[in-house]
Amino acid sequence: MIRFVPRGLTAHRAVLLALVALTACAFLVAATDDEFGYLPADLFKSLVTVIVVFATVSFAGAAIVQVPPNSDSWLITALILFFVMPVATDSATWKTAAIGAAAAAASKYVLVWRRRLIFNPVVVGAIVCYALMYADIGGLMFISWWVAAEPLLVPMLVIGALLVIVLRIWELVGVFLAASVITLLIAGQFTAVPDAGMWLKSTPVLFLGTIMLPEPLTSPPTRITTLIYGALVGVLLHSQLTFEVSSAYEFSFDPEIALAFGCLFAFAVRLSSGTARRIPLSATTEPSATGTYVVAAEPTGDAPMFVPGQWATLSAPSWSMPVWHSSRRVFSFSSVPGADSAEFSFTTGPHPSPFKARLISDQKAAFIDNQGGDFVVKPADFATDRIVLIASGIGITPYISMLRTWLAAGTDLSPVVLVHMVGDDSRRVYRDVLAAAAVRGARVEIIENPDASPQAIDRIVDLSHELAAAGPPPRYYISGVPGFVSATR
Repeated sequence: MIRFVPRGLTAHRAVLLALVALTACAFLVAATDDEFGYLPADLFKSLVTVIVVFATVSFAGAAIVQVPPNSDSWLITALILFFVMPVATDSATWKTAAIGAAAAAASKYVLVWRRRLIFNPVVVGAIVCYALMYADIGGLMFISWWVAAEPLLVPMLVIGALLVIVLRIWELVGVFLAASVITLLIAGQFTAVPDAGMWLKSTPVLFLGTIMLPEPLTSPPTRITTLIYGALVGVLLHSQLTFEVSSAYEFSFDPEIALAFGCLFAFAVRLSSGTARRIPLSATTEPSATGTYVVAAEPTGDAPMFVPGQWATLSAPSWSMPVWHSSRRVFSFSSVPGADSAEFSFTTGPHPSPFKARLISDQKAAFIDNQGGDFVVKPADFATDRIVLIASGIGITPYISMLRTWLAAGTDLSPVVLVHMVGDDSRRVYRDVLAAAAVRGARVEIIENPDASPQAIDRIVDLSHELAAAGPPPRYYISGVPGFVSATR
């Protein structure tokens, strides 16, 4: 199987590379297109301004709260601001870019709930400039969203499409774009709206949808709520609704306002699910099998709330790695909800990544930045289906959380079949949990595959034929690396 996404290309790194590529395209257009409206020197002044101001305020805030910023995050936000704030062609536009960057950076430490972001920082920076401009304070300019310039349409289409593929956010972006188009068609019955060409060329719909909308910390945690969030922002963005506040000010759903409402919806969802906080952890990492480690993380305050099978974004930021060194990774919970200590597991090769090396060596402070997911078994499934849990390697961790929870509740596990593919016996993990599940009635199958042979999946296929012949088709769950999941599916 051809691997389209290179190993080590995390979501944050992919977005950073996309923004760097788009920045390079903007400078190329400015140097070659006389009708673009901006010179390379203007873009350079804006770029330096937003990066320097945002970094200064962001790192100063991090020093005050004594928590290093996560690698890449601050630079990603600064580059997004570069495309949103007006280009520094004079003192007013330069000042607007600087104030917007400062407000965005400060919002990460001010507009928070239990250490967690409420709004996308770019949204805050844009709204602060929006409000100051309408209040005629500081002589600021309109937020331009100049990334919607027609000469950048093709680069934005290509880069946006690649991001959608790499981040696998086609559902969110598709719903957002569909909601935008449908809203435009409806609004067109009552007022003049842009046609399809103008919609693409002169609105930041692609930039907003592919780069800003998927921001994980300010979007909802589950699939359905994420799709509602995308539809909500798409509808508001092109609703053409305006409200006269005063003779000098008319409120409308500009891009930053539409996304702000989306952030509020996401925050309300997280409040209702108990996940609207960043959880400090005291982490201890111990080996559990060859190349495998268990992280036991005691939270400060209440235990994290989750459903067995869900994931958490674990971060271990470092002052010495501000760019290009991953400080966040997504792990599935392997512990029981409500336990005093959250547990995760991971594997590594002979040369661990800097992030995993910090956890293995002496990293004691970590954080749960985000959590969610839809990879859960509903209680009703036990009443109607046999449940087949298929895992490769450390992909077994979400099932361990499920099994531990079911064992603690005294659940009859006779409907459960668990298949775990491992390299060899030395790579097996959680033997005690699997043994307890077998005692409770679960069927546990271990498939050793030392050569990582695709033919090993044939044994899973044979098992599926056996189960199909014995009764109604079971409900299958598959967990592991993307290649294994695709091949097994």
